[in-house]
Amino acid sequence: MLDITEVNSYDEFKKVLEEKGGFISAHWDGTTQSEEAIQSETKATIRCIPLDNPKEEGVCIYSGKPSTQRVLFAKAY
Repeated sequence: MLDITEVNSYDEFKKVLEEKGGFISAHWDGTTQSEEAIQSETKATIRCIPLDNPKEEGVCIYSGKPSTQRVLFAKAY
């Protein structure tokens, strides 16, 4: 069973990444700019965009732009 933590802010994202690890479910705006910035700052990358992901209105944890779904981030160790 995957250990997935849902977060709603970039600060929360970084805290979970450092203190707990595992997979993090977070809103992403779909741009390579945000994805690359998150990877550059935290070393975490998008691991999965679930095909059966329910559409969910939100805001990207990095850019604050609108997002329609969550994706799974994780750090390679």
